[in-house]
Amino acid sequence: MTRVTAALALLVVAACPPGSPAQEIDVATAAPLERPLRSDWSFEFGGGALAAPSYAGAASTKILPLPWVDLRYRDRFFLSPISGLGVNLVALPGARLGVALLPDLGRTASSSDRLRGWGDIGAGADLKLFGQLHLVGPVALLAAVRRQLGGGNGTVVDAGLTGTLPLLRRLIVSATGTVSWANARYTQSYFGVDADQSAAAFLNGSAVPTFAAGAGLRDASLALNAIFRVDRHWSVQSLVRTEVLLGDAGRSPLTERRFQLTFGGFIAYRL
Repeated sequence: MTRVTAALALLVVAACPPGSPAQEIDVATAAPLERPLRSDWSFEFGGGALAAPSYAGAASTKILPLPWVDLRYRDRFFLSPISGLGVNLVALPGARLGVALLPDLGRTASSSDRLRGWGDIGAGADLKLFGQLHLVGPVALLAAVRRQLGGGNGTVVDAGLTGTLPLLRRLIVSATGTVSWANARYTQSYFGVDADQSAAAFLNGSAVPTFAAGAGLRDASLALNAIFRVDRHWSVQSLVRTEVLLGDAGRSPLTERRFQLTFGGFIAYRL
């Protein structure tokens, strides 16, 4: 279940904030929300599936059936597999600032034959400081700093723009573009290859040369998200996210494909 929950975190960058006055913005996930009409609490559950790369840089894809659970109190506290456990310290109509603790999958050696004998990058958690600032019209600025607690013990900084367009009364389409920077510890953990790893790969039939990965840009991504409200309870959500690995992440011998694609769909019921 830990692996399934952590995979849900991939959806964070694929969801986008709404622009209609009838909705609120969740900047922890950048996801569209509707403010509850009769209660300060909001609870939504359901399920779906996600197709994602087997590991960062992989050419293969894994398909995961996933649960969907989302619990919120006003514009302050939230708990879900996507947004983690967190609080909006500042919650204004045009700005959000908060902190969250999210699951981090790490990486398993069983993800690919190229990784056999390397050992796992253990699962952990990400401590995230996030913010959003409305600029003009439906466009807002997004920024976040993630510090891994466990995993690769690295740091990742994200920045980008997001916009949302209500096409119909029940249909909301969002787009988010981001650029991510990672420090040397993170990049070396996920994209570097030391001498022991190179030797292990060779013994398992893969030629993976040593590679020292340093700090720099990790990726640029574009995500599209659509939410269709069937009625006041049911909704159908779909997403597509494409990213291109940059810098040492793109040059690493572990990277089989620089262009990475993630897509999925969910059906959710809101109480």
